[in-house]
Amino acid sequence: MQYFPVKDMNEAARDPQEFIRWSQQQYAAKIEAAAKTILENAENGKPLVLLSGPSGSGKTTTAQRIEAWLDSHGHESHTLSMDNYYFRREDGVMPVDEEGQPDYESPDLVDMPLLRQHLEMMAEGKPVEMPTFDFAAQKRSNVTIPVHRKPGEIVIMEGIHALNPQVLGKEKDISTGIYISVRTRVIEEHGFVLHPSKIRLARRMLRDFRHRGRDYAATVGNLRSVSRGERMYITPYKHTAEIQFDTFIPYELPVYRNEVLFYLNQVDTKYLEDLDVMELAPFLREIEPIPRDLVPSDSLIQEFMGDD
Repeated sequence: MQYFPVKDMNEAARDPQEFIRWSQQQYAAKIEAAAKTILENAENGKPLVLLSGPSGSGKTTTAQRIEAWLDSHGHESHTLSMDNYYFRREDGVMPVDEEGQPDYESPDLVDMPLLRQHLEMMAEGKPVEMPTFDFAAQKRSNVTIPVHRKPGEIVIMEGIHALNPQVLGKEKDISTGIYISVRTRVIEEHGFVLHPSKIRLARRMLRDFRHRGRDYAATVGNLRSVSRGERMYITPYKHTAEIQFDTFIPYELPVYRNEVLFYLNQVDTKYLEDLDVMELAPFLREIEPIPRDLVPSDSLIQEFMGDD
């Protein structure tokens, strides 16, 4: 288990450009290490990559960075989203949780037979027509995307259920598994530790507001459902991955600080207490901010900060 002291974070923030440069190098080194393992496995009959992680872990950016590294080193690769294999039953029936609420994290929302068939066909080099899911309409679109893996090429499939044996069968025998999440714990001088899940919550708050039109309170309020889905469907299978990838970016909390604090201060404290996120605001107050405009365009945290 790795820790990053707030004291060290604040000292590094005095030279934010150097702090950012160093942090970007750390992330790039992890990308290179993962890509090299993927290449070794591909040479031994594993042309697929199954990349999983909980919400806010940075799956999309990490998959794209691995693809970019492979492409730049002469190994053509393609990143696909498992979200495209979501589907809704025609009768509108949804899986529900213990409280009778819709379970949007359930693997039953994945078209498992089609996904398995397509992954096996991709591994064999056969062309497939990948479906697309229209999230605005909450149904499968009529548009498909042609995918044809040629000899020597690599396909990266990313999604929260990419390691779940309920979703996948023998495809795991022809793939490299990657589990990504925030693993580093941030610790302040009195010994209090900020759990990585709270860093992912901050990421989701920013992403949902900027890209999904959801206010901060709604994202916080959805925490129980998201955490339940992680416990049931995602984290139990992280040990099956050959690659464990920590997406913690050392300078990210200083960049998030002011904006996340501003909105947390507008949420009722009893509400935050009930959801076990009371510690996030006082923790952020201990961190020295870094201007958002210093963040490189290719940084993983742009997945969450994005453009206004």
